Amino acid sequence: MRTPDAELEADVGHPRRWWVLAVLSLALFMIILNNGLLNVAIPRIMRDLDTGITRTQWIVDGYALVFAACLLTAGTLSDRYGRKRATLLGTVVFGLGSLVAVTAEGATQLTLARGLMGAAAACVMPGTLSILVDVFPARERPRAIAVWGSASALGVAAGPVLGGVLVNHFWWGSVFLVNLLPVAVVLVAGAALLPESAAKVPRPADPVGALLGSATMVGLVYGVIHASGSGWTSGPVLGAFAVAAGGGAGFVAWERRHPAPMVDFALLRKSAFLGASTGNMLLFLGLAGTLFVLTQQMQFAMGYGALKAGLALAPLAVAVGAGSAFSPALARRTGPRGGVAAGLACAAAGILVLTRSASGYPVLLCGLALCGVGVGLALTPATDTVMLLVPPDRSGNAAALNDTMQELGNALGVAVVGTVLARRYTHGTAESMHPPRTPGARDAFEQAASAGFAVAAALVLAGAAAAALLLPGPRREPFPPALHQGSSPPVEDSENWASTR
Repeated sequence: MRTPDAELEADVGHPRRWWVLAVLSLALFMIILNNGLLNVAIPRIMRDLDTGITRTQWIVDGYALVFAACLLTAGTLSDRYGRKRATLLGTVVFGLGSLVAVTAEGATQLTLARGLMGAAAACVMPGTLSILVDVFPARERPRAIAVWGSASALGVAAGPVLGGVLVNHFWWGSVFLVNLLPVAVVLVAGAALLPESAAKVPRPADPVGALLGSATMVGLVYGVIHASGSGWTSGPVLGAFAVAAGGGAGFVAWERRHPAPMVDFALLRKSAFLGASTGNMLLFLGLAGTLFVLTQQMQFAMGYGALKAGLALAPLAVAVGAGSAFSPALARRTGPRGGVAAGLACAAAGILVLTRSASGYPVLLCGLALCGVGVGLALTPATDTVMLLVPPDRSGNAAALNDTMQELGNALGVAVVGTVLARRYTHGTAESMHPPRTPGARDAFEQAASAGFAVAAALVLAGAAAAALLLPGPRREPFPPALHQGSSPPVEDSENWASTR
């Protein structure tokens, strides 16, 4: 709970806020890094466990899907029982899930371990952003969120480099074993440094809403993934989409009648939230799908080893950092609209360049640089816009809703772009869903990868259009004081800001 001392610190911030930010950024880096580590290990896993592209999509998506499905509930529980407790508990379970993954002897066990890690990450992520909002004053919050967002993007980009080193020198299970070091650091430093906070009026748990929301996401992702093998009009795929549609309709109906819904429908009616969250979702959809395909393309079709593939992706991390450093200045001049739309357009251009990555590494490097700068430019203003729409005592729920959209983007990115890869590849070769082994199969894989990148670029560009249409432009006057203090509902204030475009 916020104490009187915490209220006095509202304008100056927590005295150890930058140390707190370091712990929060490491926790976020830890849970995002894992997908990057796994991407480079995918070819080795496919060979050792004899899995095809579809089964591999589930190994990757088992994490993102459970992550997204649990986020809203985890955000509500962290608001009720304490964000520090939720973050540290999630960190412990994340470490246990990593140990299960290290010992996995088959694809099913590995998928289940990834699901456990996803549930743990859902406890960690909302708390990191909620605690950040709680300890930083409004004037420093954009810079703090930029650092926090950089940790997330750096985890995506740096994972393949570290994963390549590990897979090259050890075995694929080492990409999970390495998680234990940041887990230990976050637990020790978090217990000592993180302040506890919770909502003044916490919302009750909503298990029915959680089940309906989870069914919607699982049905949607299942249908997209299995369309590559069964076809879009097959019974199982149509059944999965029917479950998604029914679950979605039931979720909306239930939440509208619930006295304390997990989803704040007032937020969903605000153009600023829709623009920011949709842009975030499509950005991560494109990035996750691109990295899923690109790491396979480099190793299966371009002849890179795991280490070389990881090092080849390293410039993405540098580019993300450069974009993040420039992001606050751009957002101040252009508002969230310009910052997010420009970042998404830049990322889409970079992904589109990757359709020609088979031409050589200079082309691939150009695509990675554009994509990374775009991610860095867009992530901070999109996240900051979402968090400015609610007072601090509702930050956990808003953060969870934003993170749910982001993780759903991750899951759909692997599902959609991976399915394009699988369908184009199986139509171009007789080697079915397995890694290419002949020159003809490698050529077919290259063409399928290019088609996947084109789809990813189009979806990210759609996010840029949504951001340009829905997000507010530069502020002509400061936010009203109540917006920073959380003393009155700030959503209307932000709408007034948006109306000054």
